[in-house]
Amino acid sequence: MNSFKKYIAFEGIDASGKSTQAKLFCEFLQKTNRSVFCTKEPGGTDISKKIREILLEDTLNPKARFFLFLADRSIHIEAVKAYVKSGYVVSDRCLFSTIAYQSFGEGLELKFVEESNLFAAQGLLPDVTFIIDIDLDTMHKRLTKRDVIESKGDEFFKKVIEGYDYIADKFDNVFKIDGRQPIEQVFEDIIGIWNTI
Repeated sequence: MNSFKKYIAFEGIDASGKSTQAKLFCEFLQKTNRSVFCTKEPGGTDISKKIREILLEDTLNPKARFFLFLADRSIHIEAVKAYVKSGYVVSDRCLFSTIAYQSFGEGLELKFVEESNLFAAQGLLPDVTFIIDIDLDTMHKRLTKRDVIESKGDEFFKKVIEGYDYIADKFDNVFKIDGRQPIEQVFEDIIGIWNTI
């Protein structure tokens, strides 16, 4: 196993199953006696939890929402940097969410979003990212209760999916997994890729 694979992120549209897979992957690493920091964006620190409440409950204009995500990221990245020195970080979402949702979904200028993301993240990108890929029909079947972001229409989420396709094409260390499969098969696919990179 290569030592560089220390910061692992899970991405995907809402109800893709990324949170479930991130949790399973944390447990997988912990079973091998590795030190693992299991976290999420937004909400991975005490301050970030307060930011998350605002983001998911209040109606904000796209720019205000974007800058709150950056604020969360700039706080969260300090914890990530501290943990990757001696262990593993598994994150439910990362800066790629902001590219997919705020740039592709809400129309903010891509170059500005990418550069601002890198600034907030101090240039740190995940070593490996798994995008759990589902279609809109699957998302609608799985969503039972919707927050402000999840309540956006199909056109928004079509653009978000385009954003994730852009990310997968741009980065060699980003892998798309068919999230329509049973949970166990999705996880098996993830571990299969993990063991070959």
